[in-house]
Amino acid sequence: MNLIFDIGYNVGNFTDTCFIKHPQSKVVAVEANPHLLNPVRFNHKENFILLNKLVSDKNDEKVDFHICPSANGISTASTNFMENSRFTKGNKSMHQNAYFWNSPIQVESITLDRMIEEFGMPDIIKIDVEGYELEVLKGLTNKAKDICFEWHEEEFDNLIKILDHLENLGYEEFGLIGWFDEGDIFEKATFSAHGDPYLEYPKNFYKRGELDLELLINPERRTNYGMFFAK
Repeated sequence: MNLIFDIGYNVGNFTDTCFIKHPQSKVVAVEANPHLLNPVRFNHKENFILLNKLVSDKNDEKVDFHICPSANGISTASTNFMENSRFTKGNKSMHQNAYFWNSPIQVESITLDRMIEEFGMPDIIKIDVEGYELEVLKGLTNKAKDICFEWHEEEFDNLIKILDHLENLGYEEFGLIGWFDEGDIFEKATFSAHGDPYLEYPKNFYKRGELDLELLINPERRTNYGMFFAK
């Protein structure tokens, strides 16, 4: 891989995996939380760029971003995520209102289209933005190369909208990897004990109509999650 977009950099663990697996690649990362930018673990690398922006469907707007003080990884620009995710409603292993979010800060937005204009076409776009994935992908108006994005089963409605958008862009093959309450019995998904492993592709890809997602996803359970791939 020559160029990778890391949307939702957090503390850089995905970027770290990119440099381990593809040491000559260039990574352009985006992180909305300003508290995670200093110090930056890859500042010494010439092939690394980190933007303090929020990837969305419009450029140069101020977008509300809610920071979770106890878990940076679930900070989000999605109010729906804060209201309806497992982190608020709970599940069989997590009590209700286990986490909370501070009053929002405002972060300047950028689209995937503009990033591609500025930095080139990436070999893969990774998106992990806690319920804001649809808005990120709406900022892509032409088919790119491979895309992977985080999914939670309670966000099923958004997942359907994302797949609609990706199909309209010309994506034809889809696969998913993740942690499932039933273990690895779902034959059309790849089980991973890590849930959302970095740069690990599903074993198989399918046409959208072949996925049988209703056998895997129960929005009321709020347990299954992982990474969805499109190519």
